[in-house]
Amino acid sequence: MNIENLRAFLEVTTTGSFQKASESLHITQSSVSARIKALEERLNRELFTRKRDGVALNNGGKAFYPYALSVVKTWQQAQQEVSLPPDINDIVSLGIPVHYWNKLYSDWLDWMNENTPDTATRIQSDYSVFLLHELREGLLDLALVFYPEITPGLYFEPLFSEQLIMISNKPRHVSDNHYEGYIYIDWGHQFQQQHNIEYPNVPHHRITLALESQALEQIFDRGGSAYLATSTAEPFIASGKLFRVEGAKEFSMTIHLAVAENRKNAPAVIQAIKGLKTTRFIKQYGV
Repeated sequence: MNIENLRAFLEVTTTGSFQKASESLHITQSSVSARIKALEERLNRELFTRKRDGVALNNGGKAFYPYALSVVKTWQQAQQEVSLPPDINDIVSLGIPVHYWNKLYSDWLDWMNENTPDTATRIQSDYSVFLLHELREGLLDLALVFYPEITPGLYFEPLFSEQLIMISNKPRHVSDNHYEGYIYIDWGHQFQQQHNIEYPNVPHHRITLALESQALEQIFDRGGSAYLATSTAEPFIASGKLFRVEGAKEFSMTIHLAVAENRKNAPAVIQAIKGLKTTRFIKQYGV
């Protein structure tokens, strides 16, 4: 199957437009159309529903999307590994959840560069559920995930724990029925379950954001409160810029290290794990 046809499919899916996809891929719109047509003929199934304002995946396209994404990512990884310099003996790929990217990646890369000069590194940041998918597909060697889903071929161990605490831009007490400017941060399914149990009278949130950094920007600009990791909140609390909300429940969160079983004993992966455990953040919060 032509990899460029798959790239065109993914780009049209992302942009919702043949014209925008052609601009992103630096080819003509007719070339994009031809690639999609060739793909649909090969699969004997249309993949998009054509609309007045663009296109959207139909049921066949939705079913095909994860396979196309996996093939393209596998191809990109293969290209990277094949083109490695001759003095590189191995490559290790690590996934870090978006909430912890800035707290981990720099120390880990510094350690790897200093201690494993013959190993190439590939690092990406995403949500826990997508990192697990990448692991299952063999596109990552190891990843940090919020919840250890028991999956054949994957090994899990707890790596670090910390509390999620509710903070506000001004001193206040938690209320069962009223959250002035409350921002719900998506910490994953486990947090959502705990949150719903603790605050059953607040099933919906006016503001939901994906990242701590987004919530902090909103709180500093417009006020409000949210659950932050203690490692994020403590410096702001110490400086008087944020305040713990009195009476608010704390939630404990344990981040697990997930490793592909078939790579667990590879020297590069062993070193990668050692490097993670020596980062300043995990030294402080490691289990």
